[in-house]
Amino acid sequence: MPYKSLIAITLLALCTSAFAQETQETQETQNTWTWKHKLEIRADYRWSDDEQHRLGFQFPPGFLPPGQTVGFLKTVDPGSHFELNTVELQLDLGYGDLVTARAKVHFNGLHRRNPTSSDRKFDADELFVRVGPNPEFLERPNGTSFFAQAGKAPHMERQPIRLLESYGVAATSFNRFEDVQGIVGGSVGRNLYWRLSAANGNPLFFRDPNALAGDNGTPGMRERPPVIDLQSGFPILYNAETEDLFFRTDHIQLGQALGYRWQSADQSMGFDIIGFHYRRKMSDREELTGTFYGGDIDILDGPFNGGGLPLKGRTKEEYGARLYSEWGNATFIAQFTKQGVAGLQREGWEGELGYSFPLHFAFVESIQPAVRASGLTNRFTGVGAIQPDPAMWWQWTKFDGGVRIGFRKGLDLTLEGTRHNVGSRFKLHLREYLATVRWRV
Repeated sequence: MPYKSLIAITLLALCTSAFAQETQETQETQNTWTWKHKLEIRADYRWSDDEQHRLGFQFPPGFLPPGQTVGFLKTVDPGSHFELNTVELQLDLGYGDLVTARAKVHFNGLHRRNPTSSDRKFDADELFVRVGPNPEFLERPNGTSFFAQAGKAPHMERQPIRLLESYGVAATSFNRFEDVQGIVGGSVGRNLYWRLSAANGNPLFFRDPNALAGDNGTPGMRERPPVIDLQSGFPILYNAETEDLFFRTDHIQLGQALGYRWQSADQSMGFDIIGFHYRRKMSDREELTGTFYGGDIDILDGPFNGGGLPLKGRTKEEYGARLYSEWGNATFIAQFTKQGVAGLQREGWEGELGYSFPLHFAFVESIQPAVRASGLTNRFTGVGAIQPDPAMWWQWTKFDGGVRIGFRKGLDLTLEGTRHNVGSRFKLHLREYLATVRWRV
C-alpha cells in the first residue's frame, strides 16, 4: 500500500508540473523573478526555577556523580542566564507563483538543540523547491490550483506564526520541527484545499518542555564518574528534528490533509482550519547528533532493552486538527493531536490568544499581549524501577503568558512566563521566565 500511494503521489506531482508549465504563458503577471532575504538575531535573558524529582530507577555503579546514591530529574539550567539564542538567515528565490526556492539556515539554535550542549550548532531549518502556488497565512489563490514541493519544510498543520517565543507542550510534542518530505496539493476553488505527503518522519525522542532541551546521552556521560554540563530536565516524548537533508525510502511516513480557508473582502477577519493524518513504521534505532541514545523504538526500550513500557508493534500514527484565525488585531490559534507510538496512546491540545495594539508612539510601534494554555495526556504508565524517565507518562498542563513590544527598525522585545501543573509524585511547577530581544533585517 505505501508504494502504491507513492506512485500515485509521483504521478500527481508530474501532472502538477505540467499544469504549471501550461499556465505560465497565460499569466503575464507571473513572469518576474523575485529575490528576498531576511536576517534574524535573537538573544534572551532566562530565569529557571530549581526543581528536582527523585527517581526509583536503580543506576549501575559509576553512573551517578561521586557521593550520590539515587538519581534525579533536575531543571536543565536553573537560575539567571544571558544567552545568544540564534542567528537565522532566510533566502527566497521565486518566479511569480510558478517556482519558489527557500533556504533557511541558523547558527547556534540554542532552543532547538537536543542535547543542548553537544548537538550541532549549524543546521538548515528549511531547504525546499516548490512548483505552483501555495499561499501562506490567510491568502488564497485566484482559483483552483496545484503545487508540488520537495525538501525540508514545516509540517502541513504547523501554526503559521507564534505569538510568544516559547512553545506549548502540544506544539513541542508533535509539530515543532520540520521534516524532509515531498508534498503535492492544491485548492478546489479558492477556499477548500488538500495535501498529500511522503516524508522521512521526525524521529521519536525526548526533551524538557521548557526553553532548553537538556542533556541526555552526551559524550561526557560515558566517563566514570560522568561529566555533566547540563541536567536532564523533565523529558517528554516528542517528534525531534530530523537528521537528514535528503529523502529516504525506509520507514516512509505518508500524510494526508484537508483544509478550508476563508477571508472577508476587506481582509479584516478570516480563518484557516486543517485536519491531518500521518502514519509510518518506526525503526529499531535512529541515530541522533550529540547523543548515544537512539530515537524511535530505542528511546522507548530504555537503557537496558526493557524500558518498562507496554509496547505493542512499531506503528507511529497521528491525526488531529489546527485552527488559525484573525479578527481585526486579534489572533487565535488552537490545535489538537492524537498520537500512537508502538501501542502507547497520548494526545495534546493547545490554545493561544493575542491582541496587537498599534501605538506608533516614539520608538514603540505596537504592544501585543498573549496567553496560551496547553496540555498533554499520556494514556499509558511505565515501571519507574526500569524506565529512568517517568516524565514520559506524566500528565502535563502548561500555562504561558506574556507581551511582545514592537519597536522601529525591526526590533521587538518579548517578556513571558511559564508555569506547569505536572502529574508527578512530587509537586512540580517548572517555572521559567524569558525576555527575548529579536532583530529582523
